[in-house]
Amino acid sequence: MSTATAPPSLERTDETDRADRFDDATSGRAAARDERRRRSLRGTLLALAIWAAARIVLEGAAVVAWLVERPGQLSLATFPTILSHWDSENYLHVALAGYPTFGVVPFDEAFLPGYPFLSRFVAEGVFFTVTPNPTQVAAGMWLVTGASAAIAAVLLWRTVRDRFDARIAAGAVAILVAGPYAHFLVAPYAGAPYLAFAIGAWLLVQRGRWFSAALLCIAAGTFRVETVYLVAALVVAQLLGPRVRPFLARLWRAVAFGAIGALGLGYYLVWLWHETGDPRHWFLVQELGWHRKTQWPWETFATTLSIATGTTGSGQFQEWSDIVMVALYLVAIGFLVAKRWWPELVYTGLMVVSMGTSYAWTSMARESSVQFPLMVLVASTLGRRRTRWVFWVALGVGIVDATYQSYRFALGDWGD
Repeated sequence: MSTATAPPSLERTDETDRADRFDDATSGRAAARDERRRRSLRGTLLALAIWAAARIVLEGAAVVAWLVERPGQLSLATFPTILSHWDSENYLHVALAGYPTFGVVPFDEAFLPGYPFLSRFVAEGVFFTVTPNPTQVAAGMWLVTGASAAIAAVLLWRTVRDRFDARIAAGAVAILVAGPYAHFLVAPYAGAPYLAFAIGAWLLVQRGRWFSAALLCIAAGTFRVETVYLVAALVVAQLLGPRVRPFLARLWRAVAFGAIGALGLGYYLVWLWHETGDPRHWFLVQELGWHRKTQWPWETFATTLSIATGTTGSGQFQEWSDIVMVALYLVAIGFLVAKRWWPELVYTGLMVVSMGTSYAWTSMARESSVQFPLMVLVASTLGRRRTRWVFWVALGVGIVDATYQSYRFALGDWGD
């Protein structure tokens, strides 16, 4: 009895079918990968375009201020310095001389070393010198701020695009670079480079790459103390994230992340302890220079209200801005709780508790420039027709306020 076998032609057909299916699957994956790349490129270009437009408006307002109020003083050499006031002067001191003294005016050790040292490094590279002068360092600070803000805009777009859609991502970028107090991402302050590292860390945690995110937190900790809130928020994200199971594995990862991410800021505080012999030296300087000390929140409010009603000019405007911003923070916290955005709640909530129990609410309005989770919250209102007005009102008020603030800040008015 003979055994039936498939004709050779049919065997070849089956192999051909399998090869065709494999080719189709490969082609489909390649097409999807190409589409993701094109989408990413479009998003990057859109984020950069929004950043460039906002920077032109805000820096343009500063240029107009000099042309109107300081005729004849604007030149190529002075252009990077038109917004170099207040804290910018401390950063410039550190970039030029490091920390030669401790506990005396202008209390430069209150300002972390990441931004001034990076700016000096850039100045040395751009101007081919190991001893850059103040003008060259100021130019380095201007370059670092601009490039960092652009990077932060792109990273925020990708972070939000992964979670929502392109429209909400573009809205978040617009609030970042053109919202209230966005001029601090144009002025030579540490906010922009901090955001570049902080948003990058947030994006990496969102994508499950916790170790790389921890390394970015180390860098962020050399720029701003807000890294404390950032690390705490991302520890919560590790605990709640579904990527690693069981819970003990998530707990181990969260503890490791927190320990690694805190190294940058921790090292600087330990170094100050070593140099001064006081483990609380940074906090002492905050109290000596800016009266910052912990007290009950109602005492902080009373002090803020007293300053707001007892001063005139830009100081009065800034204090009232701080009061309004605290009210908005509390409303935002309510929405974060309702939406169960727990990492975002930790980031913003810790800031409100920390600064809300300080000497006064000074700088609470300026803090909005690095509260990127709230920018995402505002942009998320674009997802529903009946709530879109929130985004457009916030953006409109932000553009007007940041433009006005940039004009006044260029003239040396106190900018919170």
